[in-house]
Amino acid sequence: MKRWARFVLVALLFFCFILVRAYQVDLFYDPLEAYFENDYLYLPLPEVDKSRLFISYFFRYFINSIISFAILKIAFPHRSFIRTIAFFYLLAFVLLSSILFSLMFFKIDVGYLFPFYIRRFIIHPVFIIVLLPFIYLMRKRYRMNLKR
Repeated sequence: MKRWARFVLVALLFFCFILVRAYQVDLFYDPLEAYFENDYLYLPLPEVDKSRLFISYFFRYFINSIISFAILKIAFPHRSFIRTIAFFYLLAFVLLSSILFSLMFFKIDVGYLFPFYIRRFIIHPVFIIVLLPFIYLMRKRYRMNLKR
């Protein structure tokens, strides 16, 4: 695939992230959105339907992961990266959702910032910002080692 075509496809996929964000209210159940927009500094986490919230977060994380995989696959068409990235995304979701839902289920009060940022990592495609330059540098380093 030509370089300009890959660039255009990656740009379109980043636009898909924007679409997911634009239609988040219609697509996903997230009562914590309103909580974190208002007086969350002084209020405990609200009661939510935890199973519905988990399914919604999983669905959103899955959509963002698929878009991220597509971006990485187009930008770096090497299979070994995708397998490693898939494991990373799976492990990250399991750990982050376990932490967030444990805090909610056991009503552990650790302040407002910790659950806020854990939720952010789950619902927003933050990992792609880190993984794109990381894979680029790893690929560049790998090519330099091959030339020696």
